[in-house]
Amino acid sequence: MKISSTKYTLVFRFTILHVFMVIVGCAASVNVSYQSGLQSYEEEKYRTAIAHFTRALQDDPTDPEIYFYRAGAKFYLEDFPGALDDYSRAISLNSSEYKYYINRGLVYTTLTNYDDAIMDYNRAVDIDSLNPESFFNRAYVRELLMDYNGAIEDYSKSILRDSDDARFFVNRGNIKSIIGEYEKAIKDYTLAINLNPADEIAYQNRAGDYIKLGKFPEAIADLTKAIKLNPTKNDFYYSRAEAKLDINNFLGAVADYTHIIKLEPGDALAYYNRGICYANIELKNNACADFNKAGELGLFEAYEVIRKYCVEKGEVTK
Repeated sequence: MKISSTKYTLVFRFTILHVFMVIVGCAASVNVSYQSGLQSYEEEKYRTAIAHFTRALQDDPTDPEIYFYRAGAKFYLEDFPGALDDYSRAISLNSSEYKYYINRGLVYTTLTNYDDAIMDYNRAVDIDSLNPESFFNRAYVRELLMDYNGAIEDYSKSILRDSDDARFFVNRGNIKSIIGEYEKAIKDYTLAINLNPADEIAYQNRAGDYIKLGKFPEAIADLTKAIKLNPTKNDFYYSRAEAKLDINNFLGAVADYTHIIKLEPGDALAYYNRGICYANIELKNNACADFNKAGELGLFEAYEVIRKYCVEKGEVTK
C-alpha cells in the first residue's frame, strides 16, 4: 500500500523567526552589522548573514544572540559542526535561554546524536516548562528512538500547554497509529482537522487509518479533501487510487493514475498500475500500452506481464 503516515518535523524555523520579530522590535540597541545580518537572514541570504554576524561579533563578542543567529545561518547551509559551536558559545554566554537548547538539540538530531538532543530538550524544559515546543521536539526524538510511550506523553504535554496547535495532535495520532491504536489515532487527526481544516497531513493520515480499519469510503473522502488542498501531490492520488481498488472501483483508480501521469509523465509505476486497472475492466489494448510504457520507463517487471498477458493473449506489443 502506497499510503503512509506523515508527521510534522522538528521546530526550528518557527523558533528563529519568532525570536527575530522580537529582536527587530528592539533593534535600536543592536549594532549595524547585527541589523544587517538579521536582514540578510530574513531574506535567506545565509552566507551574507554569516559575514555580517561575524563582523558584529568583532564589535561585541559577548552577545549570545549574535552567535544564535549565526548558528542558524550555518545550519541552513548544512555547516552542522559550525552551528553546534555557535549554539554552544551562545549557551556559555547565557545558559538560561531555552531557545538555544532547542535549536542545538535540532542540530544533534540532524546528526543522529539523539542522546545529546534529548539532554538539550530536557534542559529547555527545565528552563521553561510551559513552552510546548520543547516537549514537541523531545517527543519527536523519542519516536525516533522507538520510545513510543514517551513520545505520546510528550506530545500530550505539548497539547496541555497549547491545545490549539494542530501539529501536536497530528504527531500524537501518528504514534498511536504506529502502535496499532487506529481509532485513537483517528480521534487525534479529527481534532487536528477541527483546529485546522486546511491540514492536508491530518486528512492523509486519517485516511491511512481508515484504510487499516477497512473504511474505504471514509478514506476516499479524506483523500479527496487532501487533494483539494494540494492537487499536485502524487501520494494523495496514489493513496486514493489504492483505496478505490479495495472496493473494486477500477475506473476511479484509472482517473487517479491518469492525474499522476499528467503531473509526472515519467512515473513508470503509475502507468503499470493503470495498466492493471485497465486489465481488470477488460480494456486490454489500453492495458498493454501502459505496460509497454512502464517498461520503457524502467519498470522492467512490466515486460513479464506483457509476455504473459499481452503476447500470449494475442495482443500487439512493440
